[in-house]
Amino acid sequence: MLDWSRHGLNTLEGATNPLEVLSLGNPALRPRQTQSRFLNQNSQNFAVNGSSIPEVDFDVGESFAGLLPINGTDNRNQLFFWFFPSTNPEPKEEILIWLTGGPGCSSIGELLQENGPVLWPPGVFKPVRNKWSWHHLTNVVWVDQPVGTGFSQGEVTARNEFDVARQFMGFWKNFVDLFGMQNYKIYITGASYAGLYCPYIAHQMIEAEDPEYSDVGGMMVFDALYSKEAVSQDIPMVPFVDSWERAFNFNRTFTELIHTRAGECGYTQYLEEFLVFPPAREQPSNLPGYNEDGSPKPGCDMINQVFAAAVELNPCFSVYSVFDHCPRPHDPLGFSGGSLIVRPDAGAVYFDHPDVKAAIHAPADTQWVFCSSQAGRSVFVDGVDESLNGGPASQPVLPKVIETTGNVLLGHGERDFVLTTAGTLLAIQNITWGGERGFQAEPNRPLFVPYHVDQELDVLAGGGIFGSWHEERGLMYFSVDGAGHFLTIDQPAVAFRAVEILLGRVENFQSTSPFTTDGNATQQPMLDLGVESTGGVALQSTADRSESSQVSLGMEWVMVVVFLGISVFDLRV
Repeated sequence: MLDWSRHGLNTLEGATNPLEVLSLGNPALRPRQTQSRFLNQNSQNFAVNGSSIPEVDFDVGESFAGLLPINGTDNRNQLFFWFFPSTNPEPKEEILIWLTGGPGCSSIGELLQENGPVLWPPGVFKPVRNKWSWHHLTNVVWVDQPVGTGFSQGEVTARNEFDVARQFMGFWKNFVDLFGMQNYKIYITGASYAGLYCPYIAHQMIEAEDPEYSDVGGMMVFDALYSKEAVSQDIPMVPFVDSWERAFNFNRTFTELIHTRAGECGYTQYLEEFLVFPPAREQPSNLPGYNEDGSPKPGCDMINQVFAAAVELNPCFSVYSVFDHCPRPHDPLGFSGGSLIVRPDAGAVYFDHPDVKAAIHAPADTQWVFCSSQAGRSVFVDGVDESLNGGPASQPVLPKVIETTGNVLLGHGERDFVLTTAGTLLAIQNITWGGERGFQAEPNRPLFVPYHVDQELDVLAGGGIFGSWHEERGLMYFSVDGAGHFLTIDQPAVAFRAVEILLGRVENFQSTSPFTTDGNATQQPMLDLGVESTGGVALQSTADRSESSQVSLGMEWVMVVVFLGISVFDLRV
């Protein structure tokens, strides 16, 4: 996530029904029963009792958690991890890393609210099982990093992303040695500010040329920051407001004002010149609307102007999803929609409970906060990431990661206000890899997510067309309608499919094969996407980006839908 508070603003046991029997038919979704290949004399000290995690009334399965140093000689600086071996009955020698952004926001916080085995999102009475947990596909570790984040320990010494990557590399060698993961394929994933973390760490691993400890198989980042914040915020803000006009509901006077200022600040011209396919030329290092010292010129801090107007109309407006509104549900982790406000009478947040800390081997004397800014801490010396504020962010290292792995996915939720889709596309159009600059064609292929049987009300997710995607020369971009900044929360099935693609289980978002964890092999549309059927029910997505993204369902699929008691009309996405 991107910690919006940095801007000084706040966004105020057995199955009993036929559907459950069907859905639980796949052993990949059950807790592992066999002896672990990761449990050894050293790792046993990190083992977590999956049936004794406070507030969780089910066994979460095998996991390991604790602190490991960032080098081999000094234990003062340590990173905290929570590792879940895969429930996949045929596990591969691979490991997926998840890194939360911020900077300084906890990865184990997102384990509990995004893509881990246990979910406790805001407004939910108690923790629930997560059908869409990524550990159903592969081994996954969530890491609180850099030093100063979550339960990590030590003195903040990082000044830039190279320092962050070096910290992680030291931790990673210790992690690999602890669990005997030498020569495992590594997939690096994250979101938001991890648009800097992930490329630099992946680049550092590639540069090490050490397949025993750093064999990078691919990288995937959601709703991320890759360049200067203005590229994702101020420059594309007015077109973003226009595209979500009914969500903002601004009056004509204010709308005309921001359009005028966007023109005066040079933002309109910048988008017309550089957000094109193929790219016309390299984007300038000095951005329009900004002074040489990096401060916005008067009237050009567009995101703050729009935000201030939005909260006048909707006091609970969220920079993470433009359709959020009051009241805000209680958040057991205290993120509270980005406000980072915890009610005085709410007690300690979940990970700050002593019994929770004891259960996961976390340091008892460390106050856990979702984002370090809540405790007045920064993860960079003097609160400045020199790679972002004084340099070109992740653009220098992205090309080598793409060219080396041929397997990089960048996804983005269309409803994200704090980092817009246009910002990601502008970053892509300004880097050169595989002999060409940027994408040569605009992303517009329909993004399909398999239909599936859902009976767990706490983790429902749809199937159908959810946006668009495009791939060139080893880089895939996809945008997701119905998702904001937290893509994995808003559209967990899309994120799950993306992991399948990253791991090579599925070729791309054009595939109509079922989820690889779908033990029922739920029947999918019989025809390729973009081809109309002469019979059956045609579904047109409101997320369409082209005329070709119409999906047809054969009559056999309609019969499956009717059998399950689901209205065909509810299948529109």
